[in-house]
Amino acid sequence: MLDNLVVISLFLLAYWYWQYAQTSKTMALHAAKVRCANLELLMLDDYVALTRIGLKRNAAGKWQVFRCYAFEFASTGDERYQGICTVLGVRVLSIELQPYRIE
Repeated sequence: MLDNLVVISLFLLAYWYWQYAQTSKTMALHAAKVRCANLELLMLDDYVALTRIGLKRNAAGKWQVFRCYAFEFASTGDERYQGICTVLGVRVLSIELQPYRIE
């Protein structure tokens, strides 16, 4: 009986983590698309990739999951540039773009 409760609890915890990670990834993708659209850049592959994960304190001093997502964009269509979207919890902290060519 106790073994079943432990297994169910682990599955629920894993599901909660997966759902939280998907929400964070969706927010990063949306923020990157909006930034690229605002700067008249083309976001390539319509994808963000997790590059870093850890724990960090937010403005209120609470520990939250910190994630960095990488994406690629183009300004002229010829070259690929890198961008990084930083998410703390479910809030986008920053979006950094590699210097790119303007025409």
